Amino acid sequence: MCKSKKITSTEWSASATCKSALYDGNGLNFLLSILGIACKASAMLGFSVFTQKVIDTISGERSSTVPYLLLCAAACIGCLLTGAVLEYIFWTAFRSRALTQYRAHVCAKILGKDIAAFRQESSANYTSAISNDLNQIRMNYLEQLPYAAELLFSFIGTVILMLRYDIKLALIAFSVSLLPILLSSFRMKQIEECESNMALANSRFLGAFAEVLQGFRSIKSVKAERAVVQKLEHVNADASAAFSRREHAEISVAYIASLVGHLAQIVFFFAALFLAKSGEGISVGMIVVFVQLMRNISQLGISMPELMANIKASRKLMQNHDRFLASHRAQGRTALVTCCDRIEVEQVSVDYGNTKKILSDISFSLPANGCYAIIGESGSGKTSLLNLLAGSMREYTGYIRYDGSDIGDISSESLFDLISVIQQEVFIFDASIRDNITMFGSCSEEELYDAIRKAGLSALTEQKGLDYLCGENGKLLSGGERQRIGIARSILKKNKVLLLDEATSALDARTGYQIIDTVQKMEATTRVVVTHDIYPELMERFDCVFVLKDGRVAESGKFDELLARKGACWSLLNKTTKVDCPLDQST
Repeated sequence: MCKSKKITSTEWSASATCKSALYDGNGLNFLLSILGIACKASAMLGFSVFTQKVIDTISGERSSTVPYLLLCAAACIGCLLTGAVLEYIFWTAFRSRALTQYRAHVCAKILGKDIAAFRQESSANYTSAISNDLNQIRMNYLEQLPYAAELLFSFIGTVILMLRYDIKLALIAFSVSLLPILLSSFRMKQIEECESNMALANSRFLGAFAEVLQGFRSIKSVKAERAVVQKLEHVNADASAAFSRREHAEISVAYIASLVGHLAQIVFFFAALFLAKSGEGISVGMIVVFVQLMRNISQLGISMPELMANIKASRKLMQNHDRFLASHRAQGRTALVTCCDRIEVEQVSVDYGNTKKILSDISFSLPANGCYAIIGESGSGKTSLLNLLAGSMREYTGYIRYDGSDIGDISSESLFDLISVIQQEVFIFDASIRDNITMFGSCSEEELYDAIRKAGLSALTEQKGLDYLCGENGKLLSGGERQRIGIARSILKKNKVLLLDEATSALDARTGYQIIDTVQKMEATTRVVVTHDIYPELMERFDCVFVLKDGRVAESGKFDELLARKGACWSLLNKTTKVDCPLDQST
Protein backbone atom coordinates (compact mmCIF):
# COMPACT_ATOMS: atom_id res chain seq x y z
CA MET A 1 0.00 0.00 0.00
CA CYS A 2 1.22 3.48 -0.87
CA LYS A 3 2.66 5.38 2.09
CA SER A 4 2.71 9.14 2.41
CA LYS A 5 6.05 10.88 2.64
CA LYS A 6 7.04 12.28 6.02
CA ILE A 7 5.74 15.79 6.63
CA THR A 8 7.77 18.08 8.86
CA SER A 9 6.25 20.25 11.55
CA THR A 10 7.03 23.32 9.44
CA GLU A 11 5.09 21.94 6.48
CA TRP A 12 2.14 20.81 8.59
CA SER A 13 1.40 23.62 11.01
CA ALA A 14 -0.32 22.86 14.30
CA SER A 15 -0.48 26.50 15.42
CA ALA A 16 -3.63 27.60 17.20
CA THR A 17 -4.00 30.90 15.33
CA CYS A 18 -2.56 32.61 12.28
CA LYS A 19 -0.69 35.09 14.46
CA SER A 20 0.85 32.35 16.58
CA ALA A 21 1.96 30.63 13.34
CA LEU A 22 4.29 33.58 12.78
CA TYR A 23 6.02 33.13 16.15
CA ASP A 24 5.90 29.39 16.95
CA GLY A 25 9.50 28.15 17.27
CA ASN A 26 10.59 31.56 16.03
CA GLY A 27 10.95 33.38 19.36
CA LEU A 28 14.76 33.36 19.53
CA ASN A 29 15.05 34.87 16.05
CA PHE A 30 12.58 37.58 17.06
CA LEU A 31 14.26 38.42 20.38
CA LEU A 32 17.75 38.63 18.85
CA SER A 33 16.33 40.81 16.08
CA ILE A 34 14.84 43.18 18.65
CA LEU A 35 18.20 43.21 20.46
CA GLY A 36 19.85 44.24 17.20
CA ILE A 37 17.33 47.03 16.71
CA ALA A 38 17.95 48.20 20.30
CA CYS A 39 21.69 48.31 19.57
CA LYS A 40 21.04 50.34 16.43
CA ALA A 41 18.84 52.84 18.31
CA SER A 42 21.42 53.10 21.11
CA ALA A 43 24.16 53.81 18.55
CA MET A 44 22.10 56.63 17.01
CA LEU A 45 21.56 58.18 20.43
CA GLY A 46 25.27 57.74 21.19
CA PHE A 47 26.19 59.63 18.03
CA SER A 48 23.99 62.51 19.22
CA VAL A 49 25.88 62.63 22.52
CA PHE A 50 29.18 62.44 20.61
CA THR A 51 28.08 65.38 18.43
CA GLN A 52 27.27 67.47 21.52
CA LYS A 53 30.67 66.79 23.08
CA VAL A 54 32.55 67.63 19.87
CA ILE A 55 30.62 70.90 19.31
CA ASP A 56 31.08 72.00 22.92
CA THR A 57 34.81 71.15 22.75
CA ILE A 58 35.20 73.20 19.55
CA SER A 59 33.25 76.15 20.96
CA GLY A 60 35.26 75.98 24.18
CA GLU A 61 32.19 75.71 26.41
CA ARG A 62 33.28 72.29 27.62
CA SER A 63 36.44 70.27 27.01
CA SER A 64 36.79 66.59 26.10
CA THR A 65 40.08 64.91 25.22
CA VAL A 66 40.66 63.45 21.76
CA PRO A 67 41.19 59.87 23.11
CA TYR A 68 37.89 60.14 24.98
CA LEU A 69 36.08 61.33 21.85
CA LEU A 70 37.66 58.55 19.79
CA LEU A 71 36.57 56.02 22.40
CA CYS A 72 33.00 57.37 22.27
CA ALA A 73 32.97 57.19 18.47
CA ALA A 74 34.36 53.63 18.51
CA ALA A 75 31.72 52.55 21.04
CA CYS A 76 28.94 53.99 18.85
CA ILE A 77 30.30 52.32 15.71
CA GLY A 78 30.72 49.00 17.54
CA CYS A 79 27.16 49.17 18.83
CA LEU A 80 25.86 50.01 15.34
CA LEU A 81 27.77 47.14 13.73
CA THR A 82 26.51 44.71 16.38
CA GLY A 83 22.94 45.79 15.69
CA ALA A 84 23.45 45.51 11.94
CA VAL A 85 24.80 41.94 12.22
CA LEU A 86 22.00 40.81 14.54
CA GLU A 87 19.29 42.37 12.39
CA TYR A 88 20.85 41.09 9.16
CA ILE A 89 20.99 37.49 10.39
CA PHE A 90 18.06 37.06 12.72
CA TRP A 91 15.42 39.43 11.34
CA THR A 92 15.73 37.85 7.90
CA ALA A 93 15.50 34.40 9.51
CA PHE A 94 12.45 35.46 11.54
CA ARG A 95 10.52 36.83 8.57
CA SER A 96 11.40 33.92 6.30
CA ARG A 97 10.29 31.35 8.84
CA ALA A 98 7.20 33.37 9.76
CA LEU A 99 5.98 33.49 6.15
CA THR A 100 6.73 29.79 5.63
CA GLN A 101 4.84 28.82 8.77
CA TYR A 102 1.91 31.08 7.93
CA ARG A 103 1.43 29.45 4.53
CA ALA A 104 1.80 26.01 6.10
CA HIS A 105 -0.73 26.90 8.79
CA VAL A 106 -3.32 28.06 6.24
CA CYS A 107 -2.81 24.97 4.07
CA ALA A 108 -3.07 22.66 7.09
CA LYS A 109 -6.28 24.31 8.28
CA ILE A 110 -7.82 24.10 4.81
CA LEU A 111 -6.96 20.43 4.45
CA GLY A 112 -8.48 19.82 7.88
CA LYS A 113 -11.89 21.00 6.72
CA ASP A 114 -14.84 18.73 6.13
CA ILE A 115 -15.24 17.97 2.41
CA ALA A 116 -19.02 18.31 2.55
CA ALA A 117 -18.89 21.76 4.12
CA PHE A 118 -15.87 22.94 2.11
CA ARG A 119 -18.01 23.13 -1.02
CA GLN A 120 -20.10 25.85 0.64
CA GLU A 121 -17.13 28.19 0.94
CA SER A 122 -15.40 30.52 -1.50
CA SER A 123 -11.98 29.35 -2.60
CA ALA A 124 -11.11 33.02 -3.26
CA ASN A 125 -10.78 33.51 0.52
CA TYR A 126 -8.05 30.90 0.68
CA THR A 127 -6.28 32.10 -2.46
CA SER A 128 -6.27 35.62 -1.09
CA ALA A 129 -5.09 34.45 2.35
CA ILE A 130 -1.75 33.16 1.04
CA SER A 131 -1.28 35.69 -1.76
CA ASN A 132 -2.68 39.21 -1.50
CA ASP A 133 -3.50 39.09 2.22
CA LEU A 134 -0.19 37.51 3.18
CA ASN A 135 1.61 40.14 1.13
CA GLN A 136 -0.25 42.81 3.11
CA ILE A 137 0.73 41.08 6.36
CA ARG A 138 4.34 40.94 5.23
CA MET A 139 4.50 44.62 4.28
CA ASN A 140 2.28 46.09 6.99
CA TYR A 141 3.14 43.81 9.91
CA LEU A 142 6.39 41.93 9.53
CA GLU A 143 8.21 44.74 7.70
CA GLN A 144 6.89 47.38 10.10
CA LEU A 145 7.71 45.63 13.37
CA PRO A 146 11.44 46.52 13.34
CA TYR A 147 10.68 50.12 12.37
CA ALA A 148 8.10 50.43 15.15
CA ALA A 149 10.56 48.91 17.64
CA GLU A 150 13.29 51.33 16.53
CA LEU A 151 10.94 54.30 16.97
CA LEU A 152 10.00 53.17 20.47
CA PHE A 153 13.59 52.50 21.56
CA SER A 154 14.66 55.88 20.15
CA PHE A 155 11.77 57.63 21.89
CA ILE A 156 12.55 56.06 25.29
CA GLY A 157 16.27 56.83 24.93
CA THR A 158 15.47 60.36 23.80
CA VAL A 159 13.35 61.08 26.87
CA ILE A 160 16.08 59.71 29.18
CA LEU A 161 18.81 61.78 27.50
CA MET A 162 16.74 64.94 27.49
CA LEU A 163 15.99 64.65 31.20
CA ARG A 164 19.66 63.93 31.90
CA TYR A 165 20.78 67.08 30.06
CA ASP A 166 18.24 69.62 31.31
CA ILE A 167 14.81 69.05 32.81
CA LYS A 168 13.36 72.43 31.76
CA LEU A 169 14.54 72.13 28.18
CA ALA A 170 13.38 68.52 28.13
CA LEU A 171 9.87 69.45 29.24
CA ILE A 172 9.66 72.16 26.56
CA ALA A 173 10.99 69.83 23.82
CA PHE A 174 8.72 67.03 24.91
CA SER A 175 5.63 69.25 25.10
CA VAL A 176 5.99 70.79 21.65
CA SER A 177 6.89 67.42 20.15
CA LEU A 178 3.63 65.91 21.37
CA LEU A 179 1.63 68.13 19.01
CA PRO A 180 2.27 66.08 15.82
CA ILE A 181 1.54 62.87 17.74
CA LEU A 182 -1.80 64.17 19.02
CA LEU A 183 -2.91 65.60 15.68
CA SER A 184 -1.97 62.52 13.62
CA SER A 185 -3.53 60.12 16.13
CA PHE A 186 -6.97 61.49 15.24
CA ARG A 187 -6.51 60.12 11.70
CA MET A 188 -5.16 56.73 12.80
CA LYS A 189 -8.59 55.07 12.88
CA GLN A 190 -9.30 56.36 9.37
CA ILE A 191 -6.05 54.82 8.08
CA GLU A 192 -6.90 51.53 9.77
CA GLU A 193 -10.34 51.47 8.13
CA CYS A 194 -8.86 52.37 4.74
CA GLU A 195 -6.31 49.54 5.07
CA SER A 196 -9.03 46.99 5.90
CA ASN A 197 -11.25 48.21 3.05
CA MET A 198 -8.35 48.00 0.61
CA ALA A 199 -7.61 44.40 1.66
CA LEU A 200 -11.29 43.49 1.23
CA ALA A 201 -11.50 45.14 -2.21
CA ASN A 202 -8.32 43.39 -3.36
CA SER A 203 -9.71 40.06 -2.15
CA ARG A 204 -12.90 40.61 -4.16
CA PHE A 205 -10.92 41.38 -7.29
CA LEU A 206 -8.79 38.29 -6.79
CA GLY A 207 -11.93 36.18 -6.38
CA ALA A 208 -13.48 37.60 -9.55
CA PHE A 209 -10.27 36.99 -11.49
CA ALA A 210 -10.07 33.41 -10.17
CA GLU A 211 -13.61 32.86 -11.48
CA VAL A 212 -12.47 34.00 -14.92
CA LEU A 213 -9.68 31.43 -14.92
CA GLN A 214 -12.00 28.66 -13.72
CA GLY A 215 -14.74 29.53 -16.19
CA PHE A 216 -12.49 30.40 -19.14
CA ARG A 217 -13.86 27.65 -21.34
CA SER A 218 -17.48 28.61 -20.65
CA ILE A 219 -16.75 32.32 -21.22
CA LYS A 220 -15.19 31.62 -24.60
CA SER A 221 -17.86 29.14 -25.67
CA VAL A 222 -20.67 31.69 -25.25
CA LYS A 223 -18.54 34.68 -26.35
CA ALA A 224 -19.06 36.50 -23.06
CA GLU A 225 -15.63 38.13 -22.99
CA ARG A 226 -16.93 41.70 -23.15
CA ALA A 227 -19.44 41.21 -20.33
CA VAL A 228 -16.85 39.50 -18.13
CA VAL A 229 -14.32 42.26 -18.78
CA GLN A 230 -16.93 44.83 -17.74
CA LYS A 231 -17.57 42.89 -14.53
CA LEU A 232 -13.82 42.81 -13.82
CA GLU A 233 -13.60 46.54 -14.52
CA HIS A 234 -16.13 47.23 -11.74
CA VAL A 235 -14.28 45.23 -9.06
CA ASN A 236 -10.96 46.55 -10.33
CA ALA A 237 -12.26 50.12 -10.03
CA ASP A 238 -13.42 49.41 -6.48
CA ALA A 239 -9.95 48.09 -5.60
CA SER A 240 -8.30 51.16 -7.15
CA ALA A 241 -10.66 53.51 -5.29
CA ALA A 242 -9.90 51.76 -1.99
CA PHE A 243 -6.18 52.13 -2.70
CA SER A 244 -6.59 55.84 -3.46
CA ARG A 245 -8.51 56.46 -0.24
CA ARG A 246 -5.82 54.69 1.76
CA GLU A 247 -3.03 56.68 0.04
CA HIS A 248 -4.85 59.99 0.59
CA ALA A 249 -5.28 59.26 4.28
CA GLU A 250 -1.64 58.21 4.64
CA ILE A 251 -0.25 61.24 2.79
CA SER A 252 -2.46 63.69 4.69
CA VAL A 253 -1.35 62.29 8.05
CA ALA A 254 2.32 62.45 7.03
CA TYR A 255 2.10 66.07 5.85
CA ILE A 256 0.11 67.24 8.88
CA ALA A 257 2.60 65.62 11.23
CA SER A 258 5.55 67.03 9.26
CA LEU A 259 4.15 70.57 9.28
CA VAL A 260 3.34 70.50 12.98
CA GLY A 261 6.76 68.96 13.67
CA HIS A 262 8.55 71.87 12.02
CA LEU A 263 6.39 74.34 13.92
CA ALA A 264 7.35 72.53 17.12
CA GLN A 265 11.05 72.93 16.26
CA ILE A 266 10.59 76.67 15.70
CA VAL A 267 8.88 77.01 19.07
CA PHE A 268 11.70 75.04 20.72
CA PHE A 269 14.42 77.23 19.16
CA PHE A 270 12.87 80.38 20.61
CA ALA A 271 12.40 78.71 24.00
CA ALA A 272 16.02 77.48 24.00
CA LEU A 273 17.22 80.93 22.97
CA PHE A 274 15.35 82.49 25.89
CA LEU A 275 16.80 79.98 28.39
CA ALA A 276 20.33 80.42 27.02
CA LYS A 277 20.06 84.22 27.36
CA SER A 278 18.76 83.76 30.89
CA GLY A 279 21.98 82.07 31.96
CA GLU A 280 20.58 78.54 32.41
CA GLY A 281 23.90 76.99 31.35
CA ILE A 282 22.60 75.67 28.03
CA SER A 283 25.41 75.15 25.53
CA VAL A 284 25.32 75.21 21.72
CA GLY A 285 26.08 71.52 21.60
CA MET A 286 23.18 70.81 23.95
CA ILE A 287 20.77 72.73 21.71
CA VAL A 288 22.01 70.82 18.64
CA VAL A 289 21.52 67.54 20.50
CA PHE A 290 18.00 68.48 21.53
CA VAL A 291 17.12 69.37 17.93
CA GLN A 292 18.41 65.98 16.80
CA LEU A 293 16.57 64.18 19.58
CA MET A 294 13.35 66.05 18.86
CA ARG A 295 13.40 64.48 15.43
CA ASN A 296 13.00 61.10 17.14
CA ILE A 297 9.86 62.35 18.88
CA SER A 298 8.57 64.03 15.71
CA GLN A 299 9.25 60.91 13.69
CA LEU A 300 7.28 58.94 16.22
CA GLY A 301 4.38 61.34 15.66
CA ILE A 302 4.66 61.20 11.88
CA SER A 303 5.12 57.46 11.47
CA MET A 304 3.62 55.71 14.48
CA PRO A 305 -0.07 56.38 13.69
CA GLU A 306 0.32 54.87 10.23
CA LEU A 307 2.44 52.03 11.59
CA MET A 308 -0.11 51.18 14.27
CA ALA A 309 -2.96 51.42 11.76
CA ASN A 310 -1.16 49.05 9.40
CA ILE A 311 -0.33 46.63 12.21
CA LYS A 312 -3.92 46.68 13.50
CA ALA A 313 -5.27 46.12 9.98
CA SER A 314 -2.91 43.17 9.56
CA ARG A 315 -4.02 41.71 12.88
CA LYS A 316 -7.62 42.08 11.73
CA LEU A 317 -6.73 40.23 8.53
CA MET A 318 -5.21 37.43 10.58
CA GLN A 319 -8.32 37.31 12.78
CA ASN A 320 -10.48 37.06 9.64
CA HIS A 321 -8.30 34.18 8.46
CA ASP A 322 -8.72 32.48 11.84
CA ARG A 323 -12.47 32.86 11.55
CA PHE A 324 -12.96 31.28 8.13
CA LEU A 325 -10.24 28.70 8.66
CA ALA A 326 -11.93 27.59 11.89
CA SER A 327 -15.31 27.11 10.19
CA HIS A 328 -16.39 23.79 8.71
CA ARG A 329 -13.70 21.72 10.40
CA ALA A 330 -13.66 17.98 9.86
CA GLN A 331 -16.58 16.45 11.73
CA GLY A 332 -17.59 13.02 12.90
CA ARG A 333 -15.89 10.32 14.88
CA THR A 334 -12.89 8.32 13.77
CA ALA A 335 -13.81 4.71 13.10
CA LEU A 336 -12.71 1.73 11.06
CA VAL A 337 -15.21 1.31 8.22
CA THR A 338 -15.25 -1.87 6.12
CA CYS A 339 -17.15 -3.16 3.12
CA CYS A 340 -16.75 -6.93 3.28
CA ASP A 341 -20.47 -7.71 3.32
CA ARG A 342 -22.63 -4.98 1.81
CA ILE A 343 -23.66 -1.33 1.51
CA GLU A 344 -27.17 -0.58 2.69
CA VAL A 345 -29.22 2.51 1.90
CA GLU A 346 -32.46 2.73 3.87
CA GLN A 347 -35.19 5.33 3.36
CA VAL A 348 -32.73 8.09 2.45
CA SER A 349 -34.11 11.48 1.45
CA VAL A 350 -32.46 14.81 0.66
CA ASP A 351 -34.37 18.06 0.87
CA TYR A 352 -32.77 21.50 0.77
CA GLY A 353 -36.01 23.20 1.68
CA ASN A 354 -37.39 23.15 -1.85
CA THR A 355 -40.88 21.93 -2.59
CA LYS A 356 -39.40 19.04 -4.56
CA LYS A 357 -36.97 16.67 -2.86
CA ILE A 358 -33.66 15.90 -4.57
CA LEU A 359 -33.87 12.30 -3.36
CA SER A 360 -36.93 10.69 -1.83
CA ASP A 361 -37.13 7.47 0.17
CA ILE A 362 -34.21 5.68 -1.50
CA SER A 363 -33.60 2.10 -0.32
CA PHE A 364 -31.37 -0.62 -1.76
CA SER A 365 -28.60 -3.05 -0.83
CA LEU A 366 -25.31 -3.57 -2.66
CA PRO A 367 -23.45 -6.81 -1.91
CA ALA A 368 -19.71 -6.25 -1.55
CA ASN A 369 -17.34 -6.68 -4.51
CA GLY A 370 -20.12 -6.18 -7.05
CA CYS A 371 -20.28 -3.66 -9.88
CA TYR A 372 -23.37 -1.45 -10.06
CA ALA A 373 -24.65 1.25 -12.40
CA ILE A 374 -26.82 4.24 -11.57
CA ILE A 375 -28.47 5.79 -14.61
CA GLY A 376 -31.12 8.41 -15.16
CA GLU A 377 -31.86 11.69 -16.85
CA SER A 378 -30.12 14.91 -15.87
CA GLY A 379 -31.41 16.15 -12.52
CA SER A 380 -32.67 12.76 -11.40
CA GLY A 381 -30.36 12.76 -8.35
CA LYS A 382 -27.56 10.44 -9.52
CA THR A 383 -24.66 12.61 -8.36
CA SER A 384 -26.38 13.43 -5.06
CA LEU A 385 -26.81 9.72 -4.36
CA LEU A 386 -23.13 9.08 -5.11
CA ASN A 387 -22.09 11.95 -2.84
CA LEU A 388 -24.16 10.39 -0.06
CA LEU A 389 -22.39 7.06 -0.51
CA ALA A 390 -19.05 8.87 -0.36
CA GLY A 391 -20.00 10.71 2.84
CA SER A 392 -19.44 14.10 1.20
CA MET A 393 -23.08 15.08 1.77
CA ARG A 394 -24.38 15.09 5.32
CA GLU A 395 -27.78 16.73 4.86
CA TYR A 396 -30.07 13.73 4.60
CA THR A 397 -32.53 11.63 6.52
CA GLY A 398 -32.45 7.86 6.68
CA TYR A 399 -29.51 5.48 7.02
CA ILE A 400 -26.43 4.60 4.97
CA ARG A 401 -24.52 1.62 6.34
CA TYR A 402 -21.27 -0.07 5.39
CA ASP A 403 -21.19 -3.57 6.87
CA GLY A 404 -23.86 -2.44 9.31
CA SER A 405 -22.01 0.71 10.43
CA ASP A 406 -24.01 3.90 9.95
CA ILE A 407 -21.72 6.48 8.31
CA GLY A 408 -23.84 9.47 9.34
CA ASP A 409 -21.53 10.42 12.23
CA ILE A 410 -18.26 9.01 10.88
CA SER A 411 -15.56 11.45 9.74
CA SER A 412 -14.69 11.90 6.09
CA GLU A 413 -11.10 10.89 6.87
CA SER A 414 -12.27 7.49 8.08
CA LEU A 415 -14.50 7.00 5.05
CA PHE A 416 -11.73 7.89 2.61
CA ASP A 417 -9.66 5.04 4.01
CA LEU A 418 -12.31 2.85 2.40
CA ILE A 419 -13.70 4.89 -0.49
CA SER A 420 -12.23 6.45 -3.64
CA VAL A 421 -14.24 8.83 -5.78
CA ILE A 422 -13.44 9.54 -9.43
CA GLN A 423 -15.16 12.63 -10.78
CA GLN A 424 -15.78 13.69 -14.34
CA GLU A 425 -12.60 15.77 -14.14
CA VAL A 426 -9.80 13.95 -12.33
CA PHE A 427 -7.41 16.53 -10.94
CA ILE A 428 -3.85 16.04 -12.14
CA PHE A 429 -0.92 17.87 -10.56
CA ASP A 430 1.77 19.53 -12.63
CA ALA A 431 4.10 16.67 -11.77
CA SER A 432 5.25 13.30 -13.11
CA ILE A 433 2.96 10.39 -13.91
CA ARG A 434 4.53 8.53 -10.99
CA ASP A 435 3.79 11.31 -8.49
CA ASN A 436 0.25 11.69 -9.79
CA ILE A 437 -0.44 7.99 -9.30
CA THR A 438 1.24 7.71 -5.90
CA MET A 439 0.01 11.20 -4.85
CA PHE A 440 3.60 12.03 -3.87
CA GLY A 441 3.81 8.99 -1.62
CA SER A 442 6.07 5.96 -1.80
CA CYS A 443 5.34 2.35 -2.64
CA SER A 444 7.09 -0.67 -4.08
CA GLU A 445 7.67 -0.87 -7.83
CA GLU A 446 5.67 -4.09 -7.88
CA GLU A 447 2.63 -2.38 -6.37
CA LEU A 448 2.99 0.59 -8.71
CA TYR A 449 3.22 -1.46 -11.91
CA ASP A 450 0.36 -3.69 -10.77
CA ALA A 451 -1.85 -0.59 -10.41
CA ILE A 452 -0.67 0.69 -13.79
CA ARG A 453 -1.52 -2.62 -15.46
CA LYS A 454 -4.94 -2.94 -13.86
CA ALA A 455 -5.81 0.70 -14.70
CA GLY A 456 -4.82 0.24 -18.34
CA LEU A 457 -1.92 2.70 -18.19
CA SER A 458 0.79 0.35 -19.45
CA ALA A 459 0.82 1.78 -22.97
CA LEU A 460 1.15 5.35 -21.65
CA THR A 461 4.00 4.58 -19.24
CA GLU A 462 5.85 2.53 -21.83
CA GLN A 463 5.58 5.33 -24.36
CA LYS A 464 6.30 8.34 -22.11
CA GLY A 465 7.85 6.90 -18.96
CA LEU A 466 6.87 7.37 -15.33
CA ASP A 467 8.83 10.64 -15.07
CA TYR A 468 6.82 12.31 -17.83
CA LEU A 469 5.45 15.65 -16.63
CA CYS A 470 1.68 15.89 -17.02
CA GLY A 471 1.40 19.69 -17.21
CA GLU A 472 -0.93 22.00 -15.32
CA ASN A 473 -4.06 20.01 -14.41
CA GLY A 474 -2.87 17.25 -16.73
CA LYS A 475 -3.15 19.28 -19.93
CA LEU A 476 -0.50 17.10 -21.61
CA LEU A 477 -2.65 13.97 -21.07
CA SER A 478 -5.85 12.89 -22.74
CA GLY A 479 -9.12 12.70 -20.82
CA GLY A 480 -8.97 8.91 -20.77
CA GLU A 481 -5.42 8.94 -19.45
CA ARG A 482 -6.43 11.28 -16.61
CA GLN A 483 -9.33 8.99 -15.69
CA ARG A 484 -7.02 5.95 -15.68
CA ILE A 485 -4.63 7.76 -13.35
CA GLY A 486 -7.59 8.26 -11.01
CA ILE A 487 -8.35 4.54 -11.16
CA ALA A 488 -4.68 3.68 -10.56
CA ARG A 489 -4.69 5.88 -7.44
CA SER A 490 -7.62 3.91 -6.06
CA ILE A 491 -5.99 0.57 -6.85
CA LEU A 492 -2.70 1.63 -5.28
CA LYS A 493 -4.45 2.88 -2.17
CA LYS A 494 -6.29 -0.46 -1.98
CA ASN A 495 -9.68 1.18 -1.47
CA LYS A 496 -12.43 -1.39 -1.24
CA VAL A 497 -15.10 0.95 -2.64
CA LEU A 498 -14.76 2.86 -5.92
CA LEU A 499 -17.37 5.45 -6.91
CA LEU A 500 -17.36 6.96 -10.41
CA ASP A 501 -19.41 10.09 -11.06
CA GLU A 502 -20.01 10.63 -14.79
CA ALA A 503 -16.37 9.74 -15.31
CA THR A 504 -16.87 9.13 -19.03
CA SER A 505 -19.12 12.07 -19.91
CA ALA A 506 -16.27 14.22 -21.26
CA LEU A 507 -14.63 11.35 -23.17
CA ASP A 508 -15.17 10.05 -26.65
CA ALA A 509 -17.32 6.92 -26.97
CA ARG A 510 -14.44 4.49 -27.41
CA THR A 511 -12.41 5.83 -24.46
CA GLY A 512 -15.50 5.90 -22.26
CA TYR A 513 -16.22 2.29 -23.16
CA GLN A 514 -12.67 1.31 -22.25
CA ILE A 515 -12.81 3.10 -18.87
CA ILE A 516 -16.01 1.34 -17.80
CA ASP A 517 -14.65 -1.96 -19.09
CA THR A 518 -11.53 -1.43 -16.93
CA VAL A 519 -13.64 -0.70 -13.86
CA GLN A 520 -15.81 -3.78 -14.42
CA LYS A 521 -12.73 -6.00 -14.53
CA MET A 522 -11.41 -4.79 -11.16
CA GLU A 523 -11.46 -7.46 -8.46
CA ALA A 524 -12.22 -7.40 -4.74
CA THR A 525 -13.72 -3.92 -5.03
CA THR A 526 -17.27 -2.66 -4.73
CA ARG A 527 -17.83 -0.35 -7.70
CA VAL A 528 -20.69 2.08 -8.25
CA VAL A 529 -20.77 3.84 -11.62
CA VAL A 530 -22.96 6.88 -12.30
CA THR A 531 -23.19 7.29 -16.06
CA HIS A 532 -25.35 8.77 -18.76
CA ASP A 533 -23.58 6.72 -21.45
CA ILE A 534 -25.47 3.55 -22.38
CA TYR A 535 -23.22 0.79 -23.70
CA PRO A 536 -25.61 -2.19 -23.99
CA GLU A 537 -22.80 -4.75 -23.98
CA LEU A 538 -21.30 -3.26 -20.82
CA MET A 539 -24.63 -2.61 -19.13
CA GLU A 540 -25.35 -6.33 -19.28
CA ARG A 541 -22.23 -6.99 -17.22
CA PHE A 542 -23.30 -4.87 -14.24
CA ASP A 543 -24.57 -6.89 -11.29
CA CYS A 544 -27.45 -4.44 -10.93
CA VAL A 545 -28.64 -1.31 -12.71
CA PHE A 546 -30.54 1.35 -10.77
CA VAL A 547 -32.71 3.76 -12.74
CA LEU A 548 -33.37 7.07 -10.98
CA LYS A 549 -36.29 9.25 -11.94
CA ASP A 550 -37.38 12.40 -10.10
CA GLY A 551 -35.24 11.53 -7.09
CA ARG A 552 -36.58 7.99 -6.70
CA VAL A 553 -35.42 4.53 -7.73
CA ALA A 554 -37.89 3.91 -10.53
CA GLU A 555 -36.65 0.36 -11.03
CA SER A 556 -33.60 -1.81 -10.55
CA GLY A 557 -32.29 -5.19 -11.69
CA LYS A 558 -30.23 -6.79 -14.42
CA PHE A 559 -30.12 -4.75 -17.59
CA ASP A 560 -31.79 -7.32 -19.85
CA GLU A 561 -34.56 -7.81 -17.29
CA LEU A 562 -35.22 -4.08 -17.13
CA LEU A 563 -35.43 -3.81 -20.90
CA ALA A 564 -37.88 -6.70 -20.97
CA ARG A 565 -40.18 -4.81 -18.61
CA LYS A 566 -40.28 -1.84 -21.00
CA GLY A 567 -40.38 0.54 -18.05
CA ALA A 568 -38.14 3.42 -16.98
CA CYS A 569 -34.91 1.82 -18.23
CA TRP A 570 -36.40 0.98 -21.63
CA SER A 571 -37.77 4.53 -21.92
CA LEU A 572 -34.41 6.04 -20.95
CA LEU A 573 -32.60 3.83 -23.45
CA ASN A 574 -34.81 5.12 -26.26
CA LYS A 575 -34.01 8.72 -25.30
CA THR A 576 -30.28 8.13 -25.00
CA THR A 577 -27.68 7.63 -27.67
CA LYS A 578 -26.77 3.98 -27.56
CA VAL A 579 -23.14 3.18 -28.20
CA ASP A 580 -21.89 -0.14 -29.45
CA CYS A 581 -18.11 -0.01 -29.27
CA PRO A 582 -16.48 -3.43 -28.92
CA LEU A 583 -13.21 -3.20 -27.06
CA ASP A 584 -10.13 -3.48 -29.21
CA GLN A 585 -8.34 -6.50 -27.81
CA SER A 586 -4.97 -5.00 -28.70
CA THR A 587 -5.58 -2.00 -26.41
